[in-house]
Formats: sequence, structure tokens, C-alpha cells
Amino acid sequence: MKIKRMISIAMSILTFSFASCGGSSASGQDRNADEQDITDTLEKVAGVLDEINGENSKADDGSLMTFSFVGDILPGTTYPESPKGAYLPANGGANLFDSCRDILQKSDLAFGNMEGSLSDNAAPAKRCSNPSVCYLFRVPTSMAKVLADEGFDYVNLANNHAGDFGEAGLKSAFKALDEAGIKYSGVKGLAETAILEKNGKKIGVIGFATGGKSLTVHDREANKKLIKDLSDKVDITVVSMHAGAEGPTCDRVPRKKEVFHGENRGDVYQFAHDAIDAGADIVWGHGPHVVRGMETYKDRLIMYSLGNFCTPYRINVSGKGGVAPLVEVTVDGQGRFQEGQIHSFRQVKGAGPKADANKEAAASIRKLSQQDFPQTAPSIDADGKISKK
Repeated sequence: MKIKRMISIAMSILTFSFASCGGSSASGQDRNADEQDITDTLEKVAGVLDEINGENSKADDGSLMTFSFVGDILPGTTYPESPKGAYLPANGGANLFDSCRDILQKSDLAFGNMEGSLSDNAAPAKRCSNPSVCYLFRVPTSMAKVLADEGFDYVNLANNHAGDFGEAGLKSAFKALDEAGIKYSGVKGLAETAILEKNGKKIGVIGFATGGKSLTVHDREANKKLIKDLSDKVDITVVSMHAGAEGPTCDRVPRKKEVFHGENRGDVYQFAHDAIDAGADIVWGHGPHVVRGMETYKDRLIMYSLGNFCTPYRINVSGKGGVAPLVEVTVDGQGRFQEGQIHSFRQVKGAGPKADANKEAAASIRKLSQQDFPQTAPSIDADGKISKK
């Protein structure tokens, strides 16, 4: 039960009881009854206050958790099948995360968006007359173990590519991730939520996207219920959103519905605020393939888009598309934002993210945050340190 709700109950008990006992008693027996009523009331209030103190001690026990978040991950694809091996990393992908492995592994939990279908031989779910220009991504299932070895604990499957190879591809992904010990969520009716346990706390994760087999960002009331139901079961709730228009000109948050190639790509500002109102503690965005700004709302952090992170094949990594942040977020025991760090990487085609001495990711997110959220943006310094204002 939330603290404000418990305080309201305690005040209601006191108000009702003292209003009932406010008149003069006609006899000693009545006075004794009134005194007993007051004693009973105070005991009830004491019980509620004890519960409040328990909640406060839980919130203020000094426990902090640090999570790492990245955007899109597409470590390789076997589709299209020709030329053979042209879209697969060397050494089975074991070196893709060399530059960021230490950060991922030291975090309490690490999160990424799997921008493809983890399958070895599933057939495309969509007709594709010319595979060379069809953006359908079939990621070898061996990559699940690579991600686990690098420190990833969760991958989001609520996006526009997880279902590229149909139900067979999804079932293959579930199996590969289960075997690797990686949690996942966001698939409507099959794997909508995930709960991870770390340091004695439960962290709930739920993903939303704009179509396909994903939970959709478009159903406001249903989404708020889903998020609230998950939040009630866990200590910290992370909501993933794969939404917003795509491309280098789409790095701003417009605070209205976005349309891309005729598709409704959601109102990410409204969705993020709804999510926190419903109980989310962190909103983690991706989908536009470029970074967007950040803001804090009700002491919770919203990252509107972390762009691409490890997409060395079949996705444009030039210019803004190559800016690859890895964001550490530290929260207290109730999920309230404490501090963070934007680690700046830049993608190299065919080789994964590399440390960026120019710190372009931090600079871009800092600028966009100040432009789009002048009142609510967190403080971000030149080195990428994120602080509460």
C-alpha cells in the first residue's frame, strides 16, 4: 500500500472517530464506552502508522540499484542469405562488446532492445520479392549466449522486427533466451511482462511498441492497467517503448502523435507520462534509430530514445545513426531517480560500438533535453554525468 493512501486512511479513522465521540456523555458508562472507542481508534491509527514507517524504512534504507540501458541491438542477420556470411560478425560476435563489457557487467542489471528475430531457419512472416531491400532481420540464436556472457539480463521483444519470422521465430527466441538466462517481455498474449530479482528486490519490465505482435502503445487505458498491475507486484518497474518516427530528422519529442510512412508511431510524451502515473519508475525509449532527450517526471527518469547501439549490419550507422549511448541509471529502493551516466560510443560498421572520445552521445542528449524539456530535463554535464536538478 502506498504511503499517501495509508496516511489518508489514518486521517479518515481519526476524523470519523472523534466526530462520533464529540458529544457530551450522559453517564459514566457512556464515558467509559467513548474512552474505549478512542483507545481502539488510536490503536488502529498506530497500526497504520507502523505500516507507514515500514514503507518509509524500505524507501530510505539506503539501498540503491544501478541499471544499464542501450538502444537497438542487431548483432548480425542471416537474412538475406546471400552473400553468405556478409552480415555476421567475426568470431561469432564475441568481440562486439569489447569496448563496453566492463560497464554492462558491473551494473546490477543490463537492458537492450533486440531488433530482430532470434532464429536460425524460420521463414519470413512477410512476403519479400527482393530480399536485398527487405528489412527483415533473422539473428542467429547463438547471439543469445553472447549477450548473456556480456552481461545483458533482459532484452525487449516489443518492436517492429521481433516478429519478422512469425510465430516460429518468436518461439525460437523464447527458447534461446530462456537457455541463456535472459528475461524478455512485450509480446502480446505470450510474454507480456518479466520479473527479475536482484539484491532482494523485484524488478518488473514490460514492453510496448506500435504494432505487430507487441503490446501496443496506442491503448491508453489498457496500458495503464497493465503497468499498474505489474507495479503492484514488484519494487521497481521499467517500461520499454519502441515508438516514434524514424530517421535523422526525428530526434525531437513533438508532444503529439507521430506518423512515419503512414503508420501511427504513437505519442511518446503522453505514453511516458501515463506510464509513470500508472506506477512506472523508469521509461526506456528506442525505435527512432537516433537519440532523443531525457526528462524527469515525478522523480522518475524518462529516456525518450537511446537510438542504435550495436547494429553493425543492415542499419545505417553513419551520422546520427552511429551515435550509441550506454546509459547507467541509479535509483533508490522505490525507483526514484538519483543519478546517472551517459557513456558515449560510436558504431563502426561490422565491428560494434567503440568508445567515443568526442562524447557525441552525451552532447546530443544534453542539447536535446534542454531544447525539449527546459523545465524538467535533468542536469547533464559535458562528461555525460546526469544529476537531479
